[in-house]
Amino acid sequence: MPINRVFMAILFLALSCAPSMAATQNGWTAAKVIGLQLKLIDSNRIEEYSFTRNYVIPTVSSHDIVVNPLWRWKIREGHLQIFSESKLENEFTLIGMNAKTITVRRDNGLIAQFRYSYRR
Repeated sequence: MPINRVFMAILFLALSCAPSMAATQNGWTAAKVIGLQLKLIDSNRIEEYSFTRNYVIPTVSSHDIVVNPLWRWKIREGHLQIFSESKLENEFTLIGMNAKTITVRRDNGLIAQFRYSYRR
């Protein structure tokens, strides 16, 4: 009987690691980011990002605040990080990607969904 419990515990651990391994294998790469155009799916907030080889052109608007500078991006430990001149503005962990949308987890733990396209 104890062997079955050990086997079940090992099986449970292996299966619980599978989604995180899949996400890591399908995580951010430079090929996925360069040329990427993201538009947040949200009726109350405008959040768009256009990625070039070295830069990010964000358009972020909430209430009376509009941001449209030139930022930088990098991939660090599987996370897509977006920096202004002075600080980390956003960090996205890729959760999923289909033919129309990209789903990410923000650094604050909230899930966001973006429509996407590529400009090459």
